[in-house]
Amino acid sequence: MVKRAIIILPTGVFFLLALCACQPMQGTSMAITGQIQGNGVDVGSRVGGRVAEVPVHEGDTVQAGDVLLRLEDSDAQALVHAAEADLARAESLVAKLEAGATEEQLHQAESAAKTAEERLRMVENGARNEDKRAAKAAVDAAASQSANTRTDYERINTLYARGAVSQSEYDRVRTAMDTMAAQYKVAKEKLDALNNGARVEEVAMAKADYERARAALDEVKRGPRAEDKAAAKAARDAAAAAVERARVNLREMTVTAPSKGVVESLDLRPGDLVKPGAVARIIDPEDLKVTVYMGAALLGQIKLGQKVSLTADAHGSERFEGEIYFIASEGEYTPRNLQTQEERVQQVFGVKLRLNSNGGKLRAGMTVIAHVPGGPEK
Repeated sequence: MVKRAIIILPTGVFFLLALCACQPMQGTSMAITGQIQGNGVDVGSRVGGRVAEVPVHEGDTVQAGDVLLRLEDSDAQALVHAAEADLARAESLVAKLEAGATEEQLHQAESAAKTAEERLRMVENGARNEDKRAAKAAVDAAASQSANTRTDYERINTLYARGAVSQSEYDRVRTAMDTMAAQYKVAKEKLDALNNGARVEEVAMAKADYERARAALDEVKRGPRAEDKAAAKAARDAAAAAVERARVNLREMTVTAPSKGVVESLDLRPGDLVKPGAVARIIDPEDLKVTVYMGAALLGQIKLGQKVSLTADAHGSERFEGEIYFIASEGEYTPRNLQTQEERVQQVFGVKLRLNSNGGKLRAGMTVIAHVPGGPEK
């Protein structure tokens, strides 16, 4: 008599488990039904965006690297260009600091320091004797000319009072007298300044200018500080990292197949907006597996790596081969406390077998029967 038990899985799939002798083959095997599953990978973009192109369709066979989906990437390309420009500026600054000052910069700094020093010395030492003599001569000449123009004015003024000269002549002589008086005043002030020397505040200003120019020269000779170089290099490294991030983001706009397989799901059209995450699933038709459930009594008859014969309804009595690669360590779908022998018989263990398509004959979703040795002969 053939006994069978129906095990209801959480997913609602029914597996027919032969817990006793189920049409024994050669008197010592048990037939256990399972469903082939494909091992696949979910692929997508980590950034999402608007679909620009979908070169493949569901059911197509693709090779590793084939494009499955392209997203619009104009914004991503702009970010790459901007990041590359920032990196170029950062690298330029590092190169400038490493090279130090140019000959022109050194010459300019030396000239500025020398000029500031000469000015300070001149302010501190006061005017030269020849400058004082020249200023004294200018004062004397201006005093003489001022006296002459005053004499001319007094004479013209007397004649003007008598009506002997015109108004224009009188105005000309008076203007000449005022001009020479002003020139004499300027020359006298210059001479006094040379005799008195520079003021204290002028000396202080000249000294401060010289110290600044000297410090700038020392900095040019010394070159950039170590911390300035370190900061520039850190900025360059950050810019390089930003470029790599932008390029990674750009690459994410193209979704490619990670390996050879068949497109199981891809339901998108150009113009669709997709969120970050998986958008397609690729199944490897040569990497198949089947899970069967057997009673504890059979566990002693199987082991990891053991070959198991399989048949499929679609191919009649033709035999295929699977290999056991997983045996569950705990039973399923049984009471927690197995007190009686009858209850222990109900305990089943999941066993997984790997197999290939055998030239495309076996596919995911097909039902197969695993013929496990060790069943009781009925």
